[in-house]
Amino acid sequence: MEKIFNKRNLLTCALLLPLIALAETLLFLLKLPAWPVMVCMVSFFLAEQEREKTGHIVFGGALGELSCLILNLVFIPLIWLPLFGDGARFAGVVIFVLIFVGLIVLLLGVLPKFFNSFAFLFFLASTLGYKSDTVPELLAKLPLPLVWMAETLAGGTLIILGCVGIGVIVKKAVEK
Repeated sequence: MEKIFNKRNLLTCALLLPLIALAETLLFLLKLPAWPVMVCMVSFFLAEQEREKTGHIVFGGALGELSCLILNLVFIPLIWLPLFGDGARFAGVVIFVLIFVGLIVLLLGVLPKFFNSFAFLFFLASTLGYKSDTVPELLAKLPLPLVWMAETLAGGTLIILGCVGIGVIVKKAVEK
């Protein structure tokens, strides 16, 4: 039981759960999808809570969402479909994914804050939400990936900073 109900775990829950509830409630009230912010938080935990990875998560995430925008508003309708027709839409998506993943592999060593696994994760998540997410009327004229990018950059950074703060508080409390 000590592995479950110890000071570290209980304090982390006491601080993290309200942070999640607050973020979810705020995004709900703003009529914004919560997934970009929550994927930032999960990515931070997957990156073993390394503060140095915050830029990789939010900038890579924003690039992934921007890539979704490029795929759906530029590559498929303006380049692929005029050349190959609607019957080849699937092939166009696959080609775009291959190009994007190739860029990640090639540029990881040069621009790691942008071209990384988080970029691909957010690209995949945004392609799933592309036709299903809605936003408030005020933002309805913007392409969804731009809204998600703003959420990722601002909300994602804030939630990661909140998690960092929780980690600092928990570490100090456990050391006492």
